[in-house]
Amino acid sequence: MTRLAIVGIDGGTLQVIRPMIAAGELPHIARVMREGVSGELESERPPITPPAWASLLTGLNPGRHGIYHFVRRELGTYGVKLVDSRNFAGKDILSLLGRRGWSASSFGTPMTYPPFPVRGGYMVAGIPVPLEGDSMCWPREMKAELDAFLGRPYRPDVDFAPYEGDVEKPADDLERYGRLRDELFQIERDRLRAAREWLRRKPTDFYINVVTCTDRCQHYFWKFQDRRHPGWSEEGERLYGGVIRDAYRLADEMVGMVREEVGDAVPIVVLSDHGAGTFTRDFFVNRWLEEQGLLVRRRVPYFTWGRTHLADALGRVGLRSVGRLLGPLGRVPIWRPKVKRVADARDIVWEKTRAFTTMYGICINVKGREPKGVIEPGAEYERTVADIESRLGALAGPDGKPIVDRVLVSNQFYTGPHAGEAPDILYGLDGLACLPTEFWDSPVLFKNRRTAGISGQHRFEGMFAMAGPGIPPGGTVTGMHIQDTTPTLLHAVGEAVPRWMEGRIRTEILGGAAEPEWDESPEPAAGLLGAEAFTADETAAIEESLRGLGYLQ
Repeated sequence: MTRLAIVGIDGGTLQVIRPMIAAGELPHIARVMREGVSGELESERPPITPPAWASLLTGLNPGRHGIYHFVRRELGTYGVKLVDSRNFAGKDILSLLGRRGWSASSFGTPMTYPPFPVRGGYMVAGIPVPLEGDSMCWPREMKAELDAFLGRPYRPDVDFAPYEGDVEKPADDLERYGRLRDELFQIERDRLRAAREWLRRKPTDFYINVVTCTDRCQHYFWKFQDRRHPGWSEEGERLYGGVIRDAYRLADEMVGMVREEVGDAVPIVVLSDHGAGTFTRDFFVNRWLEEQGLLVRRRVPYFTWGRTHLADALGRVGLRSVGRLLGPLGRVPIWRPKVKRVADARDIVWEKTRAFTTMYGICINVKGREPKGVIEPGAEYERTVADIESRLGALAGPDGKPIVDRVLVSNQFYTGPHAGEAPDILYGLDGLACLPTEFWDSPVLFKNRRTAGISGQHRFEGMFAMAGPGIPPGGTVTGMHIQDTTPTLLHAVGEAVPRWMEGRIRTEILGGAAEPEWDESPEPAAGLLGAEAFTADETAAIEESLRGLGYLQ
């Protein structure tokens, strides 16, 4: 029998949920809120899917679990690499409950790839995840079972690469949104069908399932319901103005299905990793860094050397047949001159650069940490950080008013062995309606988004609701942070809370009466799997899809 069930609504926001409930919709979510406690759930900093879910599952801050974005900085280089579940697997609620004898299962939870063994159950990984193959499931044979049950290959998400979420086009192609909507809803309905079947086939003590189409629809369809957005159009609203609400209706179906299958006597939680809102403007941070004299780069176009192979070089001068005759010798690498016309990070002159951007933040080019660092650790580093803080505070938006409304210095906020992997400075612009972009060569600092696919972005205000035995009906939880989730849920189901968890136990969930029990055992090591999580081809495909969603440039 299930002892605790969670339905995650990726990007779920009370800004959408409450008006729909007031209009008589979302009956299953409304019932959980009415019969239990509910309120806003503050997301992680930054409010992005990977750090939010990692913090939710572990009760730790990103400095402890090491996830700040879909990628992580590779210290000692200027590069980044995809993150995966090995950062925290073993410290998560599924692993913890498994060590205490609970069976557990997870369906579509972000940051669970590669899927790791859970006691007596299964795991179907969520993003970032390869969209094909059986590596998305544990045990692996579950993928074939899912495919057979659905009558087609189970897909964990859409490939967003073709949708080019950050590309402004001469005109909005409204047909592509219809294709995307249909694909998103098909994937979510397949997940709903399969989740019901596996709840019946293999019930477990702990169960978590995450609805993702809410988040994707808010990213791509926000402007069609928001008449203040620069990309709104009458035709767009007529075609797609109800898509986001349709996604929440599907999420409500998932909540109702799970509650029907596990029964009313089981505590059920409905929560989100972050909220959502409009996304109207880009901030071209590289231009700003250059204007401030913090970043120096070589201007394109210029001549450089490119690497190719002998057969290709012969083909370029009309001797392709000769290249074929060479056989394996045609693969011999050679260098050839070429003109570099498109600007990118490879053009940065690191020896003259004091700061650069990555992962929505700003990094200081520190000696001994970066390969060609110029800023001394210590006092010079602190002065540089303070200087950039001051400059961000003075940054004016298109209306001439200050646009930066929060600045976070990472070493004053994150703690733990991974704290040094965060960008040195994180900042928010215009309530997150404006986001930094790493694109180069913009003629302006700010630009409105009109025909770009992505028109909605995250907010800090997510949602939390819990109902079940011992939960006071109609209660409100305030000031709850996403790191509080796992400690609070453990307490709510009578399990001891590890001392090493950083989140607070929200005792008001149980009316404030019960004293928590503490687990004094040491913090477990992370990383249940050793090999590289993604192949080179999988990495390339996932990165292209994340670019389509606007997370990478």
